[in-house]
Amino acid sequence: MTDRVREKLTQLRNEVDNAIARAEDAEAKNKALTQELLERENEIKSLTVRLEDAEARLEANEADLKEKTDKVRNLDVRTEQAERAVLAAEAERDKWEAKYEESEKKFRDVKAELADLERQMEGL
Repeated sequence: MTDRVREKLTQLRNEVDNAIARAEDAEAKNKALTQELLERENEIKSLTVRLEDAEARLEANEADLKEKTDKVRNLDVRTEQAERAVLAAEAERDKWEAKYEESEKKFRDVKAELADLERQMEGL
């Protein structure tokens, strides 16, 4: 009977040794996973800060883009107005040039008529 007790005791010691080894492995894995979790949490915090910074820059860039787009639209409107004003001024100029040419032609015609009249009067 003592042999059986010794075998049982040896078996129990082996089981305890195996259990201790498994517990040590589990603790080591737990420690490694805890460390990895901490690293991941730190990485998440870092990425969150970078994301917030990128979002802030994006908002600033979008506001800047909107402002510049508005300025371009305003410049387009002003350019169109200026082009219309130039066209109107050119039309007015053309009108005045035509009036000038017409007046000058009338002046030349009247001058020629006056010269003819003077010649006729000299002949009298």
